[in-house]
Amino acid sequence: MFRLLAFLLFAAAVVAANPFVVTYLNEVSTDPSHQFVELHAGPRHELDDLSGWQMVTSMSTCTLSCVFQDSEFFVVDSAALGVGQVGHGKLRLNPLGDSVSLVDTFSHIQDQVHFPRYPTGYKRAPLPPATGGIALWDYDDFEDQSVNWYIDSTPTPGRENDDYSMIAGTVIGTGGVTLDEVYVAADGQNGHCHRGLNQQSGYTIGGLGAGTYQVSAWVCHNGHEYGTFYYPDSVSVGYNGTVGGIDFAIPLAGVAEIPSVPVLPTLRASGRSLLLSGDGTAPVNVQLYNQVGSRVSEFHLGPINGEKRVELPATLAPGIYFATAQKGISRSNVKVVLW
Repeated sequence: MFRLLAFLLFAAAVVAANPFVVTYLNEVSTDPSHQFVELHAGPRHELDDLSGWQMVTSMSTCTLSCVFQDSEFFVVDSAALGVGQVGHGKLRLNPLGDSVSLVDTFSHIQDQVHFPRYPTGYKRAPLPPATGGIALWDYDDFEDQSVNWYIDSTPTPGRENDDYSMIAGTVIGTGGVTLDEVYVAADGQNGHCHRGLNQQSGYTIGGLGAGTYQVSAWVCHNGHEYGTFYYPDSVSVGYNGTVGGIDFAIPLAGVAEIPSVPVLPTLRASGRSLLLSGDGTAPVNVQLYNQVGSRVSEFHLGPINGEKRVELPATLAPGIYFATAQKGISRSNVKVVLW
């Protein structure tokens, strides 16, 4: 089974506690001529009753009467609310920046998006253009989930989202070897999307907004982890297009493999801090991810000789996070629970 989710450190949450993130908000337009919020239950949803739930923005509140069946779409706008088609109340959005929250009958927020928020990702969206909107990419291949909000220049209320961009290429071992497991990720201000491969060489990373990305591939073959390889150049994509030819040739021979025994740096959580131990031989990079794989904080540290405490940002909301400390090809992971 494909288990490269560990690379972005939310594997523990995905495998053990929360197989996937439930999303309902699917598309938002702040265009004054037609402001709307589109709802779509996915992935893996067949029936969801949102009756009595509230949709809350900075400027309005409405109460829904939606029951999803067979991947149905619901468009919440003034016209639909006026005739009681999807609920009652008002929907108004601030085009300069707002948030949309779905609140259930127990006053719990079940889904939410804020805009503008960068880097984009789960619950974080760019500012919608004057005549366009923002749309959700929620890809789930039953082993992994990639979630991102991006600008959609031609909104499609009531239909599948489009206008996202993609990065495509291949990941092979030297001599054209098809690798056992590969985790390919594109990381930038307008998206943090990824794709897992199992005995496959070709990949396509979708759901990206227009912008520039760093593409990386994490490789495992014949029971050995070969670490992370970075495409040497940044990759720029526009609206609704595909950039291909982003190919990796992984040198399996002569590559130092990640040992199966503990190596420095070691990493552990202590309250709202991370404690690192190192041997002082090389710089250490620390990254913190939330449960859906969005990077929320990063620390570039010099060589650590002994123990070092890293304080986490006070702005981090309570929840479960996953941290990684990397020095060369040596990596340590830890789960962080903030109250």
